[in-house]
Amino acid sequence: MADPNHSWATVLAGLDRFQLAAGMSALVERGQEFDWPPPANVFRSLCLQMPGFPPEAQAWIEALAGKYSHEAVRVAAEQTGLFELRTATPSNKLVRQHFERNYAIVLRRAQNAQPLDGKIPAGIGHDSQKSELELAMEHADWRQNQIIAAQNIPTDPKAARALLLAKMGIRRDNHA
Repeated sequence: MADPNHSWATVLAGLDRFQLAAGMSALVERGQEFDWPPPANVFRSLCLQMPGFPPEAQAWIEALAGKYSHEAVRVAAEQTGLFELRTATPSNKLVRQHFERNYAIVLRRAQNAQPLDGKIPAGIGHDSQKSELELAMEHADWRQNQIIAAQNIPTDPKAARALLLAKMGIRRDNHA
């Protein structure tokens, strides 16, 4: 059995004293909602909540609806992509993960008294996030480029036109 003190220390690593104090305050305010003590991950989320900002789950619903109770939700929604959010369903894991990452970055900016808006760098994706169709299209493009290179087909439009005209025996002279 794992040492419960060790798991709490691991989960709470990186929090400063102000965040821990905010978590304790939230725990006192909402103490009736939890068994005592609450799970470490629940306490960590209470520590990271900022007063006046909606919780992540509520922010997700607001972003999908396009009605924002706070500027941070609007900024995170815009960085995620308004079209993606309008077409997403509440169960769309990929869009939700993207929004949650952006919302966490915006909240961190607020905690550090930085401006909320500004470009959020894209995270590194991986192939498991792509649909089978996207993977098939990428493979088809890669294979097509291999065949073009093997057959010495020029990829420059002017060179391709000149080669085609030469193969067809058509001579285009510029007459002045």
